[in-house]
Amino acid sequence: MKKAAANLLCCLVLLSSCIGSTRHAAIPGGCPQALQANDRILVGVIPGLLAHRSHQLYQQLEQEFGQKGISTAYVAEQEYDLARQGIKPNPAPDSITLVQMRKAGYTYYLELAVGDVASGMGYARTSAQEQKEIQQGYGTIGADDSKATVHFKLHSTDQKKQVYTLATTTKLSGVTLAGNKHEDGYRNSSTVNLSTASLATDKALKKGVAELLKNCKVSQ
Repeated sequence: MKKAAANLLCCLVLLSSCIGSTRHAAIPGGCPQALQANDRILVGVIPGLLAHRSHQLYQQLEQEFGQKGISTAYVAEQEYDLARQGIKPNPAPDSITLVQMRKAGYTYYLELAVGDVASGMGYARTSAQEQKEIQQGYGTIGADDSKATVHFKLHSTDQKKQVYTLATTTKLSGVTLAGNKHEDGYRNSSTVNLSTASLATDKALKKGVAELLKNCKVSQ
């Protein structure tokens, strides 16, 4: 039991130690119209994901927007009311649909997509000789990275068009652990990456929402 607990603790430590990097790509100029604390945003279902996973990501987004006083609604949860008003928000809405959303009380429609997803969960061992070659510039070795990109497209129901796009990519790299074998003064090592594409997606969504809110200059 103690050994299992120790192994679990080790895995958690390694997982939390994964090295993360995030980059954003957005249209120049930011949002032409600042978001307001009383805005109501309709969020679309993420295509290509299971319903549970899409809803899980929406809940994370809902929490981030809620901290800024902005309310959100999820298409899948508003399906009956939207259908009753003749609104079909997926795929990307046209100007007529955006007008209908405006009448329904939504100031924006947020279209989401997850792409470029790769899972790097793995383990790689490097011998002392290979470590020597790496340090001398003869090669590289290691566990693959976990990477995911979340795309945001913000549509204004007032302007009846898309007003902002953002793509946020997060990459999680493994950590290198020193071994106990030496050769010619070089120690062997192991590179471990316990992160997953799912974790990378979660982080990309969180950081992407923060970037969107910052660029759109939320008014309190």
